[in-house]
Amino acid sequence: MSLFSNYPSLADRMFQEIYETYKNRVFAVVGSKIRDRDDVLDIMQNVFFHLWIYRESLTKENSESIIIKTCKQEISNFISLQKKQPITQESAHIKLSDESDDMLEAALEKEEQLNAVQLSMELLPISRKQILTLNKMEGITQEKIADQFGLSKKAVEKQISKAVQFLRNRHKNS
Repeated sequence: MSLFSNYPSLADRMFQEIYETYKNRVFAVVGSKIRDRDDVLDIMQNVFFHLWIYRESLTKENSESIIIKTCKQEISNFISLQKKQPITQESAHIKLSDESDDMLEAALEKEEQLNAVQLSMELLPISRKQILTLNKMEGITQEKIADQFGLSKKAVEKQISKAVQFLRNRHKNS
């Protein structure tokens, strides 16, 4: 056992700071899409659980964009799971308006598109996929990625451009 095992790591302390900073904002973002407070709290728990798992990769520069994207992803997962729930006698009495049905369908369609893009990303060369993910998903600048990979900024820019073009072409034809 280490002498410092009782002390939280830097990543743990940063996660605590992120939680304290963003808990109200996450509640507001989730609450703007989901009406039931218990469901909002469940989704918030999922968001922060996901962030806890990936806390080592969070930085001050990318945390806000990752948190908002994680909120959207968890809301989408929740809506998708709700759609798959069997209809009970109680829920059969609840009638969704046409507008909410359309919104749900749009959210599910968007989720399907995101899943298709994620599958297509698996076809990219590993380094290109890593560069694209770092830049577009985690918000890391091209300069920092170039330093990390030992490439020029222009090479990173070209890799991102090729990846985006590949994904556009795959989904234009689908």
